[in-house]
Amino acid sequence: MMSSVEKTHVSESLDHLFRHQAGQMVSVLSRIFGVEKIDMIEDAVQDALVTALQKWPYGEPPDNPRAWLTQVAKNRVLDRLRRDKKSDSIDEESVEVPDLSDQMLDIHFSSELSEDQLKMIFASCHPAIASDSQVALTLKTVGGFSVPEIAAAYLASEDAVTKMLSRAKAKLRSGGIRLEIPAGDVLKPRLEAAMRVLYLMFNEGYSASAGEALVRRDLCFEAIRLARIIADHPVTTAPKVNALIALFCFQAARLAARSDDRGDLVLLSEQDRSLWDKRLIAEGLEHFQRSAAGDELSDYHLEAEIASCYALADGFETINWRRILNCYDTLQSGKFSPVVELNRIIAVGKVNGPERALEELSQLGENYLMTSFNFFHLTRAYFFAELGQNSQATDAYQKAADLTRNDAVGRFIQKKVAALT
Repeated sequence: MMSSVEKTHVSESLDHLFRHQAGQMVSVLSRIFGVEKIDMIEDAVQDALVTALQKWPYGEPPDNPRAWLTQVAKNRVLDRLRRDKKSDSIDEESVEVPDLSDQMLDIHFSSELSEDQLKMIFASCHPAIASDSQVALTLKTVGGFSVPEIAAAYLASEDAVTKMLSRAKAKLRSGGIRLEIPAGDVLKPRLEAAMRVLYLMFNEGYSASAGEALVRRDLCFEAIRLARIIADHPVTTAPKVNALIALFCFQAARLAARSDDRGDLVLLSEQDRSLWDKRLIAEGLEHFQRSAAGDELSDYHLEAEIASCYALADGFETINWRRILNCYDTLQSGKFSPVVELNRIIAVGKVNGPERALEELSQLGENYLMTSFNFFHLTRAYFFAELGQNSQATDAYQKAADLTRNDAVGRFIQKKVAALT
């Protein structure tokens, strides 16, 4: 009989496992049963978790927890199909669950993606589905993102995201969209949306919108792994894919230094650069060089260059902020983004001073729905503190705290307020 502490530990381990593997389970089962049954599959995966929560704390967990969860979820789908009298064509004995410990990284054919998760990404990014819905659906099914996390990525309401997901799933069910991915010209139009999925997946890992941890390394390195496969595939390889990987590597290299021993946020200016991963920086440089082929200058190229300025500088004092500002100006000359503008204004403050940054922040807050974004208020607080305007800085930090759902960021704000008051 397990003690209460052991039961709690098992429950926490199960929650961690499910959080990290739900997307892979959905992808595997979608290949087996068809992506049009996505609602049924998601329900089955959730049921598997409930079953595990009921059984595991009161007995020995299985030797292969991932396979156990997937097998239970598969059985739930088969039960549902039997109840719906749609299982006549299904030979239950022939429906096998792949060994999830075997990470198939090799590409076998020029027309085939070997990863179930990538197949699911490209299936969800079908041109018949609206572009934003493509990305939201894929984050939900493959990335295991919650609706609040997707809403944070889009700076949208949870109701809007729920409706977006419903429309996308309805299209999957009614449009005859299959998980199998064709080759060549049919695959390429989906690449941009697939890259956007990986970009948002990495961002959520790099700065988790909610929960106890500041970062989710699993999401960051899963995005890198999948991007590498896309870059190696003969149909989807492209300079902008290498730029995306370079961006990921430059950013991921700093993960170990972004939080201290207690898990609290450490600003770039205070990070211990000896903790930065030099191998990832080297890989980032290699992919950045590959991205120079051709004449396309994508947003990922510009963001990778910005990240390289941070990663390659000898210290915080030697960061080339003017070069970074020029990159942000070029980014914003294309499709304007309020989130990119917020980052641009930080560079403005470094080049032209905090007063100028606060002026532009005020304009940004008036014209866009940025006042509901905690990072907007954190940025205002930073520049108010730079000017010694502690009262305004404290007020901005308090507004940021009210909008923060991440424990590590919340503790960071508390420290800043305590220091100011």
